[in-house]
Amino acid sequence: MKVLEVLKALEEDSGCIGEEIFISPPDSAVGDFTDEDSGDEDGQQGAQLPRSILHASVVPEDDSPGEEEDLLLQLAVKKQKAVVETQRVWTKRDIRPDFSSWMELDPHTEDLKSQELSPVGLFELFFEEGTINFIVNETNRYACQKNVSLGLTAQELKCVLGILILSGYISYPRRKMFWETSPDSHHHLVADAIRRDRFELIFSYLHFADNNELDESDWFAKVRPLIIRMNCNFRQHAPLEEFYSFGESMCEYFGHRGSKQLPTGKSVLLGYKIWCGTTSKGYLVWFEPSQATLFTKPDQGLDLGGSMVLKFVDALQERGCLPYHIFFDKVFTSVKLMSLLRKKGVKATGTVREYRTEQCPLKNPKELKKMKRSSFDYKVEEHEEIIVCCWHDSSVVNICSNATGIDPVGLTSCLSGAARVQSQVCQPSLLRLYQEKAGGVGRMNQNMARYKVKIRGMKWYSIFMGYILDAALNNAWQLHRICCHDSQVDLLAFHRYVACVYL
Repeated sequence: MKVLEVLKALEEDSGCIGEEIFISPPDSAVGDFTDEDSGDEDGQQGAQLPRSILHASVVPEDDSPGEEEDLLLQLAVKKQKAVVETQRVWTKRDIRPDFSSWMELDPHTEDLKSQELSPVGLFELFFEEGTINFIVNETNRYACQKNVSLGLTAQELKCVLGILILSGYISYPRRKMFWETSPDSHHHLVADAIRRDRFELIFSYLHFADNNELDESDWFAKVRPLIIRMNCNFRQHAPLEEFYSFGESMCEYFGHRGSKQLPTGKSVLLGYKIWCGTTSKGYLVWFEPSQATLFTKPDQGLDLGGSMVLKFVDALQERGCLPYHIFFDKVFTSVKLMSLLRKKGVKATGTVREYRTEQCPLKNPKELKKMKRSSFDYKVEEHEEIIVCCWHDSSVVNICSNATGIDPVGLTSCLSGAARVQSQVCQPSLLRLYQEKAGGVGRMNQNMARYKVKIRGMKWYSIFMGYILDAALNNAWQLHRICCHDSQVDLLAFHRYVACVYL
């Protein structure tokens, strides 16, 4: 399939509200030409995507989200069924997990509470002096390679970061309006902090890697050093919790390969897919931009999504091999993944597609739908203690776990009938726990989208600076909520405090 064909199919399909199309960096993402701007950000952009993108190949992956019928899956080649390597023995009983209970304390968070850090102090746990100096040195190096004497300092970089943060809650159609003398647009805090031309010069040369030492096999080599640094900082200061979520985020791209508006309110979001592991409250612990199977190859019989879950687990276990409990959706879940996580001593629960249950003999979904609401069926893999359950709610939900079972069966509220009357229905324990703890990535995406950086450059990789800045602010605010019970501020006030101090 070509991107152009997918876009036409989306336009013709009346039942599709919105879709995501994952794009990749240029074929030669480590080449010098990718450092060049693709156009004037404030200039008029064409309504159509360029020919090189419209006729690029679309590679179907087994990781498309969504509960409804996915159009991209309908257009792609029919998926091959998973090969069952071992013969599973399924029994009708509840699970008997043998994980240790969670008894760990978090001395690092207690230390942060004792320090009584300000919002800026918490933000600088991630953009600490070493990271600031690293960006300064790489930016000056890149400018020097272009025969430009930039002379960027750490203080100037903080001014630039302050303007980027400010653009999240005060935005203009053109960023140069911050410096205009017109009374309706002039912003004295920005104008007094740094000159307009100086900001534009610094922003155009922001760089995060040495062009002479790039890994040509890595699509994201231009930002890899910054990703490694931020992952280390995020993990070092993450709250030590039992429950974590794993899922997908989207780093929107607004260059000439940006979004395309479709008629009748439809939209296709183009951007870079990010694999994310978060706490249940939305603190980003680990992230990795997706580049299909070129840089991160699937292993141990798993697909790409399952392999990324294992990489997140490896990152978590650098703080200790504890009985973490990870939640993810059907994009990632398989019986094979549950088995591998169990061997690593990690609990996991996730919704699962029927063809990934390794022939678990559950009731047919059509038969279950004829039974009363809240009916469910379940089986346990005899040797590895992995439970698969199908539950009849508004639709049939399949869920799999290696740690949580059916009992105790609780009650949950739902709307039923044409009159939408609220009633109580039975719900297995693993479904209730999944609903309570699985929304970490969604909470992070929601927080980052509220006041995300609006100023972006036109280089293909420049938007990662805004994404990482938003993630650092979200994490700092999460720590603020934990450490400052008496004087909490909301997310907007937190952004404003950091921006004002830096400017």
